[in-house]
Amino acid sequence: MSGELIQLSPGQQVEKWKIEKKLGEGGFGAVYRVYDSTGKYAMKIEQDQGKTNIIQVLKLEVSVLTELSKRGNRHFCRIEDKGRFKNNSNYVVMTLVGKSLEDLKKGGTGGHMSMGCSIGIGIQALEALEDLHAIGYLHRDVKPGNYTIGRPELNEIRKVYLLDFGMCRKYTGNDGTIRKPRQAAGFRGTVRYAPISCHMQKDLCR
Repeated sequence: MSGELIQLSPGQQVEKWKIEKKLGEGGFGAVYRVYDSTGKYAMKIEQDQGKTNIIQVLKLEVSVLTELSKRGNRHFCRIEDKGRFKNNSNYVVMTLVGKSLEDLKKGGTGGHMSMGCSIGIGIQALEALEDLHAIGYLHRDVKPGNYTIGRPELNEIRKVYLLDFGMCRKYTGNDGTIRKPRQAAGFRGTVRYAPISCHMQKDLCR
C-alpha cells in the first residue's frame, strides 16, 4: 500500500517556508520551490506515512548529504532545514539548483553540447562520484537527469550538482572495508542508463 502524495498550494507555509511552486513529483513524494527572507530553496517532502510502511528515502538522503558536507560540498546541495510535516511526513529544504543536464542537452544545437562543454561537465560529474564513493556510498542511478547546473542568478551556471540519493547503498563497512556482494540484488536505477550488472540483478560496484 502506497502513501498519499502531500499536496501543497502556493502561499501555504511549512514552518517558516512558503510554497511558491511545485517543481515535480515521483514515487516517494514531491519537490517544491519555497522561499523565506533569505532566498529561494527546494523542499522535498515524502508521501503521507501515517498509514504505511513506506521507506523513508529522505532520511537516507539527509544522511548522505550530511556526510558529503564534511568534504566541502563541491557538487552537492546544502541542507538548510529538515523536519516533519503534520507528524506524518519528512521534509528537507536544500539548495535550489538550475536545469538538468538532460534538459540542457535537449536545448543545445542539434540536441548536443559542444566538446569543451562536455569535457568540463564530465570532469565535474566524475568529481561528484569520487566524493560520493569516498564516503562509502554508491549512487545507483547515475543519469543526465540527476545532474544539474547551478542557478544563473547565483553565477553558478558552470557548477555541476549531483542530486537524488534515495537509491544510494553503502558499499563499505564501518571499518572501511568493502562489503561482500550479495548473491542476488533487485534492479535499482533507470533502465536506459543502468549498467549490465544491474540488469543481471547483481550488486553494483564502483
